[in-house]
Amino acid sequence: MYLRLAFAVAAHLDPEILIVDEVLSVGDASFQKKCLGKMDDVTRTGRTVLLVTHSLFMVKLHCKRAILFNHGRIARIGPAEEVVDCYETMSFEAETEAETQVR
Repeated sequence: MYLRLAFAVAAHLDPEILIVDEVLSVGDASFQKKCLGKMDDVTRTGRTVLLVTHSLFMVKLHCKRAILFNHGRIARIGPAEEVVDCYETMSFEAETEAETQVR
């Protein structure tokens, strides 16, 4: 309930930048839908939404640009689709390297 209240208050304050940190990982589908709708409303008015998430689907669906961090450093900035592709490539390479080390 606290998260719902916090998001509602923040979203209705009309901030220039709305930072949303994994809010969509909690709550039911109805709450998530409301959050996404509000985020879209904010961006349509020319304000910025900074979405912090591990959901590649959400990034592709709702973001024009993205920033990829790797070990606390910026690894890539650019169009969301390109940054997601970079992340997937980095993840695949890391998994391959880990499997090679186990053998």
